[in-house]
Amino acid sequence: MIEITDVSKSFGKVQALKHVSLTIRPDERVAFVGSNGSGKTTLLRAVLGLLRYSGRITVHGVDVACDPVRALSRVAYIPQVAPPIEASVQEVVRAHATLRGIEPSAVAACAAPLGLDLAAVRATRFRDLSGGMRQKLLAALALATRADVLVCDEPTANLDVAARAAFLDAVHERPHGQIVIFCSHRLEEVERFVDRVIELREGELVRNEPPRLLRAVAS
Repeated sequence: MIEITDVSKSFGKVQALKHVSLTIRPDERVAFVGSNGSGKTTLLRAVLGLLRYSGRITVHGVDVACDPVRALSRVAYIPQVAPPIEASVQEVVRAHATLRGIEPSAVAACAAPLGLDLAAVRATRFRDLSGGMRQKLLAALALATRADVLVCDEPTANLDVAARAAFLDAVHERPHGQIVIFCSHRLEEVERFVDRVIELREGELVRNEPPRLLRAVAS
């Protein structure tokens, strides 16, 4: 379970989050949506312990701000922007597998349906991959991880149509009891996979409803 309680965040005079509170329960798939500057990415980064904030966020009862290592040990993350890693693909996969206690073959198995042959690019520097290939590798790394929480920040932005469909199928097939969070501006893409849509506007939580209710309001 993820509990977000009265969370606020300011960047100088700009208040990016304003007293946001919500709960995400095991087996839920939710989407954070909103326009640029709405606060959805800031909220996502707060959940991941990537910035300081006021209020409280816990993952499975562990405070993210007080004990981030333990709180986030069961969280996998697909970032929107790939880091400029100098290491080769093989080295990145090996390091990730060691840290997460999985076999490199598990990553390769998740990469193949996305259209990425890890053996063919194993000697290539991560930063030299195309944007789409980097995104496929990041997705495969996260999908292969034994994590109770999967956090995806615009995960399909650089994927081709076939890879996008394969990724969403893989997310849909994740085991019962896991939490999946999408941060996306493509509501039409994720709405059939999520139980709730959490909409932010100017840092405030304005909707927290099933997708069908949002469609009813829009119509």
